[in-house]
Amino acid sequence: MKELAFEDLELGFNLGKIESTKAICGECGFVGQSRADEALRTALQVTSQGYHVYVSGPAGTGRRTFVRTAVRAFAEKLPVPHDLVYVNNFEDHLHPNFMALLPGQGRSLKLDMNNLVTEAAEAIRRTFDSEEYSRRRSQLEEEYLKEKKQLWEELREKARSLGFDVQVTQAGIVSFPVIEDKPIPPDAIEHLPEETKKRIEENGTKLKILLDGSLTKSRFIDREFKRRLRDLDRYVAMFAVGNIFAELEKKYSKNSEILDFLNAVKNDMLDNLEQLRSEETGIIEYFKQRYGVNLLVDNSGLIGAPVVEEFHPTYSNLLGKIEYYARQGVLHTDFTMIRPGAVHKANGGFLILDATELLKQPHAWEGLKRVLVSQQARIENLEVALGISNLHTLRPEPIPLSFKVILIGPEWVYELMYVHDEEFRKLFGVKVPFDWSMELNEDNVVDFVNVVASIVQEEELLPFDKSGLEEVLKYSVRLSGDRRKLSTRFGIVRRLLVESSHQAKADNADTVSAKHVLEAVKKAERRVDLYEEKLREALIRGELMVETEGKRTGQVNGLTVLELPDHTFGVPVRITAKTFLGKPGVIDIQREADLSGKIHSKAVMTLDAYLNWKYGRWEPISLTATLSFEQVYSVVEGDSASLAETLALLSAVSGLPARQDIAITGSINQHGEVQPVGGVTQKVEGFFRLCAERGLTGTQGVIIPSKNTDHLILKDEVLEAVREDKFHIWTVDTVDEAAELVLGQKAGRELKKGGFSKGSINDLVYKALKRARELSEEAGKKRSEKKGGRSRGKK
Repeated sequence: MKELAFEDLELGFNLGKIESTKAICGECGFVGQSRADEALRTALQVTSQGYHVYVSGPAGTGRRTFVRTAVRAFAEKLPVPHDLVYVNNFEDHLHPNFMALLPGQGRSLKLDMNNLVTEAAEAIRRTFDSEEYSRRRSQLEEEYLKEKKQLWEELREKARSLGFDVQVTQAGIVSFPVIEDKPIPPDAIEHLPEETKKRIEENGTKLKILLDGSLTKSRFIDREFKRRLRDLDRYVAMFAVGNIFAELEKKYSKNSEILDFLNAVKNDMLDNLEQLRSEETGIIEYFKQRYGVNLLVDNSGLIGAPVVEEFHPTYSNLLGKIEYYARQGVLHTDFTMIRPGAVHKANGGFLILDATELLKQPHAWEGLKRVLVSQQARIENLEVALGISNLHTLRPEPIPLSFKVILIGPEWVYELMYVHDEEFRKLFGVKVPFDWSMELNEDNVVDFVNVVASIVQEEELLPFDKSGLEEVLKYSVRLSGDRRKLSTRFGIVRRLLVESSHQAKADNADTVSAKHVLEAVKKAERRVDLYEEKLREALIRGELMVETEGKRTGQVNGLTVLELPDHTFGVPVRITAKTFLGKPGVIDIQREADLSGKIHSKAVMTLDAYLNWKYGRWEPISLTATLSFEQVYSVVEGDSASLAETLALLSAVSGLPARQDIAITGSINQHGEVQPVGGVTQKVEGFFRLCAERGLTGTQGVIIPSKNTDHLILKDEVLEAVREDKFHIWTVDTVDEAAELVLGQKAGRELKKGGFSKGSINDLVYKALKRARELSEEAGKKRSEKKGGRSRGKK
């Protein structure tokens, strides 16, 4: 057993010549994350499939900032990836064509195609309005009319030779018989001689054949005229836009896909000359859209590879979507309304996602896995991908993709995905574990102060003087839960720095000193300690019954920790033990009432095993004992009260009263060794606050495991009470050491012949158990004799 002195508990830091953050440049790397840095660098350098990254660790350790900075620095050295564009597929508008272009080529092509339409339309209109075009068109029309006229004249001559005349009208060709240059009406034919009627009928059949042949020839002439007119228009149009296309073809001569696209545009333009020549409103905008370029990803401004962070990873934000517009109650879309997702923007680079947010979004994780496995992405809306929509829509050409995903999330999400998703194990081959603490040494102290200085500069805070820095360091150590460590949860430290600076400004101070940091910590705790205050009030009023003076048999003060989402604090609790003759063993009232967790139940069984080993090796134990956490109505979990429970039992069995001015925490094993527990700082401070409220007597204190000494990072008021000998902290390694302090007698050593030193705690316990066994045996004999007497009386 050892009582800790003020010197054992005080924290000291060697800041050397550092007097303020003013003199510090604030340049620092990522402090305390060498393991994570090494793992991430390995993942970034390996380009093989299956080396995507999961960055694990608690929030507030700077995971995202670390990843963002490291990845951007690495990405700057990589080549800039291609631009991604979609263009119209003139053969099938529902299947737009994809092209990968050199960085900046996408923007250039988009601008060129926009200018192309304007220039081509102007050139075509100008050419078609020229005198040369009008002359050549007129010449074609004259030839056409002349040929048609000749055709009808030849038909008329042949008809006349057959005794008919032919007239061409808008309704068609009309023929009628002629006698002596006079037309014969249809009703007059019946009165003609039979020979004449027969001749007219025969010649009429011949004329019909002539008419059919002339009509066929007329249609051929019409078609030929249209063809020649179309050829003229195409020739003239080609002459008008040839140089425009030639310039673009020369500019993009090294890209066969662009040349194919330009050729397709040229042919489509020639097929739509009539619309291009039209003066209709909006016709130019229509063709700009038709021949335009949907610049899906523009990498023209990039230096190195892209680093994309998607903070809202929905299915469409990740994988892209197709938008629609409504017109007269009908949905419309086209290739220009295809929108990229984060996977397209990250192509050739890195995509940073929050793992928890990703898993929250319906089908987003499944969609991302498909892209990573197939290394290509087809842009389609979620309802189409799920097959729940029958909408006839675009099916863009899939885009080949290559990028590295970096998921950032807590450890439990990694474990969940690793265990239950086989594809996750195959794809995410590198885990980057973020540590929440680092060794407290001179180098790390300097690095930590550099981090503080960088935050001060970044947030434009008041400079911190030496005392302020020391308090921030103490806060970091306390946050780590270990006197040998500094916390790397810089997100929480940042909040403290901001609030401390605010406090200093409120005091009209030029620098942030220790008092400002302490006041900021106090106010931050006050915002979340309402429940703790209510419990403390109940303890002070005696509604929660915990004594801090005197002695009681079978009663000790245990220490518990309550963990709320935003606050953790210690609360003392009364633990009582009762013993009586009966079935041997320890009855845990919490367990009997289903208010005991599995770990606590194990602890009670370990305690029972220890007592049987300690005192039942020479005489069987015939005593029943009960244990209870008084006024605790929720589930008790953990083994940190097993030392206190053991002392309560020793007090109850031996009859020795236990000190109520001492609180106990620690777990035990079957050998009676005291093991370290969690939350010792909060437990000590919880009992100290209660004692201080009631008035410190100078005898009060707490027993903790010796292995927990380095986990004590106490507040100044507790340290001051220890310095003034008003409050005590003892460390123990065994149950016997704790028993001597609480029960006020020597524990006693074990004798070779059995038993323990006379008058010791263990001797009193051993004799009490022995007496209980004897009483139990006597009672058993009496019951047997009484039962035997009844049997003889019946006979």
